[in-house]
Amino acid sequence: MDNETIPLDSSSSSAEEPLFILSLLNNELMSSSWKLSNKDYKIGRSSENNIILDDITVSRNHALLSVNNENIKITDNNSTNGIYINNVIKSDSELKSGDKIQIGKYLLLLTEVMK
Repeated sequence: MDNETIPLDSSSSSAEEPLFILSLLNNELMSSSWKLSNKDYKIGRSSENNIILDDITVSRNHALLSVNNENIKITDNNSTNGIYINNVIKSDSELKSGDKIQIGKYLLLLTEVMK
């Protein structure tokens, strides 16, 4: 997946409906958001990740985000700068809608998709 914003509309023909949206809050040059459905998402600077955050403050393979139905968990992959959930450093954490995730210089907001 690239770093372009994915439009959310009812005509979108996705095999799996998204359960959560992860939105980039603090990048004035671009706006990005990712639809999250039931699977694992690799986050990091490397182009091999599902969610690419291209900055030196982000490790190549920074974190793993796991979505399983209504549950979502983030795990740090021994990154240099760690992950912060609502301003608290964590090695792993169960997430909920409204949580703010800091990865390097990037601030992300997790929002549950209402059905």
